Amino acid sequence: MDELLLIPRPKKACPSIGTWPLPAVGTISLNFRDDAVRAAAQRLRASLPHDRAKTWRIATLDQPLNKAMEIHLRLDRRVRHPQGYEIYIARDGVTAVAATPQGMFYAVETLIQIARQSGEKWPGIAIQDQPMFEHRGFYHDISRGKVPTLATILGIIDDLAALKINEFQLYIENVFAFQNHPDIYGDTDALSAEEILEIDAACRARFIDFVPSISSLGHFEKILQRPAYRALAEAGPDGEPWSLCPTDRRAKKLLEEMYAEFLPNFSSRRVNICCDESWDLGKGRSAALAEQIGVGRLYLQWVQFCDSLARKHGKRIELWGDIILNYPQLVAELPPEAIVLEWGYESDHPFDRDAALFAASGRSFYVCPGTSCWNSIAGRTENAFATMRRAAKAGVANHAAGFLNTDWGDGGHQQMLSVSYLPMAFGAAVSWNPTDSADREVIAAASRHVFQAESDDFARAVADLGDVHIAREPINAALEFLLFREPWDQTKQLERVRRGGLKTQLKRVEMLREKIAAAALHRPDAKLVRDEMVFSADTILHVLERTQARLAKPTTSSFGVQALFARLSAQSGRLCRNFKRLWAERNKPSHMEATLAHFLSLRREYGLRMAKCEKRR
Repeated sequence: MDELLLIPRPKKACPSIGTWPLPAVGTISLNFRDDAVRAAAQRLRASLPHDRAKTWRIATLDQPLNKAMEIHLRLDRRVRHPQGYEIYIARDGVTAVAATPQGMFYAVETLIQIARQSGEKWPGIAIQDQPMFEHRGFYHDISRGKVPTLATILGIIDDLAALKINEFQLYIENVFAFQNHPDIYGDTDALSAEEILEIDAACRARFIDFVPSISSLGHFEKILQRPAYRALAEAGPDGEPWSLCPTDRRAKKLLEEMYAEFLPNFSSRRVNICCDESWDLGKGRSAALAEQIGVGRLYLQWVQFCDSLARKHGKRIELWGDIILNYPQLVAELPPEAIVLEWGYESDHPFDRDAALFAASGRSFYVCPGTSCWNSIAGRTENAFATMRRAAKAGVANHAAGFLNTDWGDGGHQQMLSVSYLPMAFGAAVSWNPTDSADREVIAAASRHVFQAESDDFARAVADLGDVHIAREPINAALEFLLFREPWDQTKQLERVRRGGLKTQLKRVEMLREKIAAAALHRPDAKLVRDEMVFSADTILHVLERTQARLAKPTTSSFGVQALFARLSAQSGRLCRNFKRLWAERNKPSHMEATLAHFLSLRREYGLRMAKCEKRR
């Protein structure tokens, strides 16, 4: 396997003697009919070198006509795992075997990766592969600022399918166009029912379960802040709205109507009701009932209510596990078919402890780490990888049903989508094969197959950019905190900065930026990916120079400090323009100005600082 880079890495792969010379003319043959696999076979044909897409055909054949000139895809029930497959490449041809169309779909995705790096001589190899986790998901936040266009979402689905991901969720608070409640999304370019249906169809065609995910208790503030719904909040008319009030019949009616309009657009038999971080539950209008039965049981009753709504639509619930963990004695009383989502986003999260609790309760559960991209500029690579490994290990040990990699957008979703690609790929790798996914190999394989770079250096540069804050000479502060946070918080972070590390880091980031900018990529959105990562590097360079200016010694002349802030002001102007352009490439217009305001505030700050320097001169 040293010669081939594959992601996810197969469970078992044994090189064999010899190579298969790819014929100039040949056939991709299937002994069955399936539209999804046929579409995958078309992508395989397109990946063949030197215009062979024009000379190779796709046909349905029970047996190969000329094995040496065919890639034969055969369904055979001797492959036991429904998502498993086998591939045999030898001098006399290529055969892929699977028990189901889904397993064959994954076999073809592996063949595409082999074709991408093998040219006209494919190495002999025997692969026997199947996933560790039955459910391998990706969860993408579209409710904190960026609502992606349909084209962007369909592009994400293509990436997920290539990585053998089979579950996809989009986080919905108020970004669905509810026709019965138009006030909910009035200031947002929400997803329409027609768009949801198209996403659902695209997922089905790639063996991905598109699971609806909708806030159903906490994180309801975007709706409850609107006058028409303010009275339904737990906090009451004078408090800060956050959760629905579980004792208000009108709140139950609203959620019932939202489910009735939202859920029928999904073919999935599941729904993620969320119900996480309901911090104010039992502290407002439901306090009297909470006093009688306890906050934990109050929460449990609401989950049971949501479950009853979901079952009316033929769906099984998923829910985040953070609240019920506070009441471990109630876990066994969750609805019998509920799937608990055990989430944690730091490398020391106790997945093993919590997974053991859920396993002992008899409830099905997932482990849910994250990409660590939110509240960052270029991600936190080391933390993301370590958290995913920890989650996968705990999931395997406690027989978790699934692995769900979360990609949040806290703080206005300032990070670029491309920043999420590498941790997305790493999550796919460890959820398929947790034990044989070395960091370096995954990064190299992601460079080749996710970014479709000509060199392994591209993804390595992306990974290193995500770890600038913990490099050999760290600035010892979260980069994003030094840019967009409140002044008091920035001051606290500045106190942790080592001046000596700034120059070293500036040189390092400049070097990484050059590698990224010069890389040759062959994805459909290659230029955009490169531009987004260059923007991320430019933003980090701006943070470092900004920090230098703010830490300038008192002996520095006012003229010198003024020049520093003048340069920063010009940089922030370019960042604003590029941020607007990149946002528009992938997302709908709404809320861009709110997120852009962070960059605009920097320009105002620099103007004030330059004015102060002018007065001192």
